[in-house]
Order: sequence, then C-alpha cells, then structure tokens
Amino acid sequence: MVQFSLGIQNGSVVAAGLAVVMLLLHPWATPGGFSVFVMLVVIVNVFGAISALAGMAMDVVVERDWVVLIAEKQAPGSLTKINSVMRRIDLSCKLLAPIVVGFMMSSVSVLASPVLIAVWNIISVGIEYWLLHHVYVSMPALQQKSTAHQAYQASSQFAESNAEEVELSVFERDNMSQMEGHEEVSLLKNTGQQTTSRQSTFLNKLKKLPVIEGWVTYMHQEAVLAGLALAVLYFTVLSFGSLMSAFLSWRGIPPYVLGLARGVAAMMGILATFIFPIVHARLQTVRTGNWSIWIQWSLLSVCVVSVWIHNSKVASLLLISGVAASRLGLWLFDLSVTQLMQESVPVAERGVVGGVQRSLQSLMDMLTYAVGMVIVRPQDFGITICMSYGAVLTSALLYSMHVYRVRGHLFHFDRLLRPRWIHNT
Repeated sequence: MVQFSLGIQNGSVVAAGLAVVMLLLHPWATPGGFSVFVMLVVIVNVFGAISALAGMAMDVVVERDWVVLIAEKQAPGSLTKINSVMRRIDLSCKLLAPIVVGFMMSSVSVLASPVLIAVWNIISVGIEYWLLHHVYVSMPALQQKSTAHQAYQASSQFAESNAEEVELSVFERDNMSQMEGHEEVSLLKNTGQQTTSRQSTFLNKLKKLPVIEGWVTYMHQEAVLAGLALAVLYFTVLSFGSLMSAFLSWRGIPPYVLGLARGVAAMMGILATFIFPIVHARLQTVRTGNWSIWIQWSLLSVCVVSVWIHNSKVASLLLISGVAASRLGLWLFDLSVTQLMQESVPVAERGVVGGVQRSLQSLMDMLTYAVGMVIVRPQDFGITICMSYGAVLTSALLYSMHVYRVRGHLFHFDRLLRPRWIHNT
C-alpha cells in the first residue's frame, strides 16, 4: 500500500509538471489547437487530484498507523513527540516550498519551476522509498501488524462464509419442517420468509460495501465527536487560501503583505508543534484539545469584528491578524485530535477510520468552495466569515460534548472555587 501510494503520488506530480511545461512553452498557441490545450489542462488537474489522493493514503498509513506502532516500543510520551516532529516537518515544508518556487520564478524563469518540481519528484521517490523501507525493516512491530492484518482478514472472510452457511441451513431446515406439518400454510410462510431472507441478504451485502462499512465503523468509534469536530473546521474561509486571498487582493492588500501573513501563520503552526508536548504533559490529550479549540474560536472573534469596521485597511489588518493568531489553537487542536484517535481506535480499524476522517475533511473543504460559488460578491464576504466563525463554534461544541461524555465534566470548577489552602491540606 505504501509503495503503491508513493509511486502514484510522485508519478502524478511528474505528469502534471510535464503538462504545465507544455503549456508554458506555448502560452499563446498550443500545438494541435484548442483541443490540445484543454487536454493539457485536464491532465494537470486530474493528475494533481490523483497525487493529492495518494498523499492522503500515505498520511493515513504512516501518521495514523505506523507512528502508533513505533511509539508503543518507546518511552512514555514518545507518541506526542513524534506527532509534533512530523507535523513540524510538514508545516516547514509547506512554508519553504512556496519560497523556493517563488525564488525560481523570479531569479531563473517561470518555466524552471515545474521542471524543478518534476525532477525533484523523480529523485525523491527513491529516497522516500528507501527511508520507508528502512523504517519498516527496523521496526518488527510493523511487520507483525502486517501479518496480523492478513490473518484478521482471512478469519473475517471465513467467519462470514460460515455465518452464511449456517443461515442457509437453518432456513432450509425450517422450510422442511413447515412442509411436513402444514403444506398449504407453509407455502405462504415460505414465500414470506424467502422475501424476508432476500431483503436481509440485500441489506447485509449493502452493509458490507467498503464505503458504508467504513462509515459504520467510523460512527461507532469512541472519538467520533472529536473527529467530526476536526472535520467541521475545514468548512472555513478563515485561512490564507484562495478565497480569502482573492478578497484581500480586491481590498487592495499587496501580494507581499499576503505572503508575509502566510509566513506568520505558518510560523504560528510550527510554534504550536513546540508547545504541544509541554501542554500535553500537563493537561493530557482530551483537555489539551478542549482548551485549544476554544482558544482558536476566541482569537477568530477579531475576524468577526472586522466585518463591521468601515475602514477597509483596519478591517483587513484585523482579519489577517485574527486568522494568523488562530493558527496556534488550530494546530494544537489538530495534534490533540490526531493523537486522540491514534490512542482510541483499534489497530485493525485505524486505516478505515483514518480514510473516513480524511474524506470528511475533504468534503467540508469542498463545501467551502461551493459556498464561494454561491456568494460571489466581495462585498458579501462578511457572510462567509460569520459562517466560518459559526463552524468553529460548532466544532468547539462537538468537542466539548466528547469531553463531557468521556470525563463527565468540562472543567474542574470545584478546584477553581475552592481556596488554594484547601488543596494543600
């Protein structure tokens, strides 16, 4: 699975990069006419989507499964440290990649950027494969998990086939007994039982479809509310994505200011990866997530205030500041939910649950762009800001419900109300 996803991801990036090179070589008149131009654009988008999908599969396997198995053999607290380091590497790459590409475009040429990306993916696929293979070979827990997973699948298939045989034999035995005692009545009963049996068989087959079975497995997890809370956060325009960047550009914010704001936001995320192990050591996973999501919601209140500010420069400054500062709470919450699901989801279900979680997040992200297609006027961007703020509040409430269900309370109000001298007695 890992090798396949790795090859698909890098190969898709190379294919998309070559298509971009063809488009840049002939920006005004593509050889072959308009149809070739459309084909190249489709190739860029399709292979870009395939690369993103393969990258998600890699993340599910490595971050949600491998990391847990590796940390089990390490000292206490290793899972928290590994999650923080991996997220730090991820955010650092997301910060440095635009800088490197922008430098190539300005100092060399625009054409050099897709060429560099394609060449880098050809080189890096071998390096990534060697690193992943080295980790897999050096960690016996990963090999044992693979063997156990194969045995689990074989036993599940055997149990399902036995259950079907038992159900069929019971059904035939009941029919025989009915035919012996009540021939005329049994005909009607037999017809009804056959209909019921067909319906139950159809429902059983429907439940065994990978898509439905995955969702059923996800909804039965202890941390389902926490996962839903994280997914809801992806329904937002309060990030330095294309929608908010287009709105700020419409307001006259220079591109270099947007680039600087993105850098500050990324640095806040990297800062969160350093803070998370410290906070986690004091509050543990559940409470860290509870505090972080409410901190994020509080910091985003500045963005809502900006909607009613008539001075566009002041309003833009408040919007940028609120979004950048809220990244601290966002990534603390992301790390908390990630570790919460790592610790609570059974080993055999981690891949399924992780896949469903990613699909939920992608769905919410897609809904954000759908809202952007409906609310098209820049003057109405304040509506989407309030909607995003409401989504974060919904996320905070969902997670608070999870905290209350698990712990029986949200905060230690008794400790807050009692005088300090009582705690020392």
